[in-house]
Amino acid sequence: PHPGNLSVDPATGALLFYDFGMMGEIVPGVREKLLDMFYGVYRKDTGAVIKALVDLGVIKPTGDSLTIKRAIGYFLDNLARQTERGETLAAIGEDLFAIATDQPFRFPATFTFVLRAFSTLEGIGKSLNPSYQFSEVAQPYATELLDLQDAQSQRALVVTQLQQQASELGAAAAAMPQRIARMDALLAAVESGEVKLRVRVLEAERAARRAGVMQAATMNVVGAMGFLNVGTMFALGGFEGPAALALGLAAVFGVLTLRGFQRVDRLDKFEKDIRG
Repeated sequence: PHPGNLSVDPATGALLFYDFGMMGEIVPGVREKLLDMFYGVYRKDTGAVIKALVDLGVIKPTGDSLTIKRAIGYFLDNLARQTERGETLAAIGEDLFAIATDQPFRFPATFTFVLRAFSTLEGIGKSLNPSYQFSEVAQPYATELLDLQDAQSQRALVVTQLQQQASELGAAAAAMPQRIARMDALLAAVESGEVKLRVRVLEAERAARRAGVMQAATMNVVGAMGFLNVGTMFALGGFEGPAALALGLAAVFGVLTLRGFQRVDRLDKFEKDIRG
């Protein structure tokens, strides 16, 4: 919003919007999932946070969900303090590499408006009051949500626990034969080769990635030197146009070579940080 499409009703004090081009609506289902994620972060419940993010479309379910769980759990455990980069990489460096490779995170378009609204409120507040803090303004509302959640949890705690215990005992007794049959079928499938265990070796993946980047950089070196030689020969022969083109391509391959070796250097530093 800007002064051209935003006003205030002098009678009621309500905000008036004249342009809805950059507006969106958070549907009730999304609001509920956002609250679930908020409560999960407050309780440091990694499973609840991941489930809410999957339901919101922020995380795409992948075959390797354990790395996402460990990474989110680490950040939840260290939410109240500022961790150093080396400490983070030493703790979950391999998980971060796996996440960067699988790319399970997405950013739904709906949240673009949410972030824009937060940044707009922060900017307006700062312009009116330099000491304005959005977190301080939002704290009473967050506290109200937490108090409501705690009150509801306390009222239903006894009944829920009794029902859950009875349900778990009954389900465990009824499912025992089926679980034994499943284990026997799984072992038989493994022995016959129908089921194959997949082991993910992250060190090998990082080495293969480094080798691929190094190979691309080497090919760029060859291209740069080749075009440099061709450009030099054209220049000595008096062919200015082809010489300029060849030397320009040599410069492009040279930049690609530099960027490739910089990526290799970053990968080596990342590997060193992981190993401590």
